[in-house]
Amino acid sequence: MNYSKRDATMTRGLAILCMLILHLFCRRGIDVYGEPLIWLNNTTPLVYWFGFFSGICVPLYSLCAGYAQQIIAEKLIQGSQIWKSNLVRAWNLMKNYWAVLFLFSSIGICIAPDGNIPGNIENFIKSIFLLHTYNGSWWYLNTYVLLMLIPTVILMFPVRRIKYHLGILVCIILDMGWYIIGHFGLLPPEPQNIYTAFVYKEIINLIGILPAFWVGAFLCKGKLVKKCDSWLGKHFTLTQRNVLLCGCLFLVFLAYNLLEKSAVVLWVTIVTFLSFNLIYKSETITKIFLFLGQHSTNIWLTHMFFYIYMFPGLVQKAKYPLFMLIFMLVLCIVTSYVINALMLAVEELTKKRKIIK
Repeated sequence: MNYSKRDATMTRGLAILCMLILHLFCRRGIDVYGEPLIWLNNTTPLVYWFGFFSGICVPLYSLCAGYAQQIIAEKLIQGSQIWKSNLVRAWNLMKNYWAVLFLFSSIGICIAPDGNIPGNIENFIKSIFLLHTYNGSWWYLNTYVLLMLIPTVILMFPVRRIKYHLGILVCIILDMGWYIIGHFGLLPPEPQNIYTAFVYKEIINLIGILPAFWVGAFLCKGKLVKKCDSWLGKHFTLTQRNVLLCGCLFLVFLAYNLLEKSAVVLWVTIVTFLSFNLIYKSETITKIFLFLGQHSTNIWLTHMFFYIYMFPGLVQKAKYPLFMLIFMLVLCIVTSYVINALMLAVEELTKKRKIIK
């Protein structure tokens, strides 16, 4: 079993599902959305555990990006070719972002001309170049684009020089160390100047995702998905391996929530990534995660508008956690089809103009 493009799409589907669950349900006390039916105590609903566990979403996205980067690095020998490939990926993501930006700015003008979206022309122009944001979840867009702009010889240097098992261990330690530094306020104070503060913030965000990114590359380098699949195939039937892997995920879920320490999030992400990709899924489950993965970018870029920014409280009207999650998915996926149609229309228009010229 090799980690394929199809598997990558499904993993992104898992990551985006985690992102929605994190943002909707990692809440306690008066911050809880809706009316959860099961409570662990007076302030903590059971759904909070799912929200806390879903904090793996960004590390999981970053791990997938690192895995993909290593695949590209193994296929393309020249560093310049890899960098060009990265630029194409970044450019495609930016086009997707601009479609979202223009769509929601247009909606903002129609429903609230004096609102924050798009606000003044200066903020809108800054947003085009990622210097201003209307949506809290867009921070990762800046970080991902910055990651793709780093020359491959620098970005992948640790992966080329360190053996995969040692590299994974080092990345976990680095991630835990970075968490401790942030948790105890050991980072340098943010600069007062808005421009240096912007650079400072982007560097901090980049450092935060690099361990997960490198872990993905090391997992690919060590062919761990294939090796684990081979070992499980020799010792267990398909039913047994699924029970084992689901049991492993459940134990990690329990341990992570009982411990409630984000310092071990990368370790939890690795276990989840391997378990998810090694579980044999039914055709229905496969189609669901593939579908979510195909729409994951648009869901990521739009979901916050439907519960906090442009339409505050809209998703919460569904009242119960499962209904809120489904309602959010429906809103985001319908919007995703609109965004894809807009992008296709612009692409077709561009092609026609080229033909006319």
